[in-house]
This record gives sequence, structure tokens and C-alpha cells, in this order.
Amino acid sequence: MSRARAFAAFWSDFLVGDRPELFLGPIIALVVAWLLVGLGVPGGLVGGLLFAGVVLVGALSIRLRMSR
Repeated sequence: MSRARAFAAFWSDFLVGDRPELFLGPIIALVVAWLLVGLGVPGGLVGGLLFAGVVLVGALSIRLRMSR
């Protein structure tokens, strides 16, 4: 069991690290983009919103890190 736990801990640390907002933010942005495409929003607009969402997540992460 310890090997499985070590494997999970490695991937958690590798993917999430100490900035969970940088892991979850783009995933949430992708889910929102997927929902918008499903609703029939034009792809170019969805792509622009996805880009803006990922940039916003990065900016918020930097802002949070600077305020600590």
C-alpha cells in the first residue's frame, strides 16, 4: 500500500504543488468552455473567453501570492 500512496502523493505534488488554484482554475475554465460550446456559442468567442479565463486565473494566483 505504501507504493500506491507514494505514487499518488507524487502526482498530487507534481500536478497541484503549492498552488491549487493553478491546477483547478484551467480545469474549471475548460469545463465552462465545453458548456458554452454545447450551448451553441461560436467557437471563436469561446476560445477568447477560455484564454481570458486562464489569464485571469494566472493573474489572481500572482495577486494572491504577492499579498501573502
